[in-house]
Amino acid sequence: MFILGAGAATPTTELSDSFLASLGLSLTEKGKGIIARAGVTSRYTSLPLEYIKETKNRDVLAARRIATSSPTALGVDAARQAIARAGITAEQVGLVLADTATPNQTCPSEAQRICGALGLKVPAYDIVAGDATLSFYVELLSSWKPERLPDYVLCVSTNTPTQHVLFENDALPAYLYGDAASAVVLSPRVTGKFSVSSSFARRRGAFKPISTVGYHVSTDVSAGLAEDVVVAAVQEGLSQASGEARSVVIAPELYAADVVHNAPKLGVENVRIVSSSRTTGYSLGASSGVALSSEWDSVPAGKHIAVLHVGDGMVAGSIIVASGA
Repeated sequence: MFILGAGAATPTTELSDSFLASLGLSLTEKGKGIIARAGVTSRYTSLPLEYIKETKNRDVLAARRIATSSPTALGVDAARQAIARAGITAEQVGLVLADTATPNQTCPSEAQRICGALGLKVPAYDIVAGDATLSFYVELLSSWKPERLPDYVLCVSTNTPTQHVLFENDALPAYLYGDAASAVVLSPRVTGKFSVSSSFARRRGAFKPISTVGYHVSTDVSAGLAEDVVVAAVQEGLSQASGEARSVVIAPELYAADVVHNAPKLGVENVRIVSSSRTTGYSLGASSGVALSSEWDSVPAGKHIAVLHVGDGMVAGSIIVASGA
């Protein structure tokens, strides 16, 4: 499987620590620990700050009406960047897969709405895979018969969790989440800048989700994985690239600090460790794709990117992406 292009999109409004503090939102010690592990220092929202200040976002339906962007709009922007980087036109895409935990509606699917915005009439459906979306897409498509796949498959993950945050009482969701979308163009036969040298995706029932998106998003601090569990899962992922030269490790988005802290133990002390959550907030399944997009122009030929997923519900996995010649 080849990755021909990657793209990302975020809203333009920053949700800063100082603004959240001005709302009277203060993290508990446990909350501070989660934010430190994820490494979040800033995030972006599709909600106007004045709206958040006045209403605390008690009415999610009102938030959708006033939002500056929707999951579909962000997904389309990310898709267009990925398509441009792939050097193709939208009309060449033959299949669209999409993921969103924060849909404005469930029918038509997010993939179908993105298709409509891009002017496409091709097969399109949604697959929700939690934080492991990027790996899951590759693993899924790799299991299909290559001759049954089109030359170009567009895979998008887009989430607007800040539209589901209640900005009062529990401060953790406000400091953790950010809105973002990511997209990749995959191909089973057309070579591109990156090729997938190995991948895996496994279900782990013991990995409980830290995030639940309902009317308002809830965050279960007690569901966070112990550091030794995170390290063991990361070691499993890195073992898939044994003997290969890694230049970048895209860390599990909620546990980047664990990877940094245990870098010598993991054998990545001289490797750049990346997490998109640091500057864009945790955007659920879109996060790893945002990080990959940010590295698109900086990884030299012959090096590798290890994209790692740990926890977040039932799916855990990793994918090793080798840069093309």
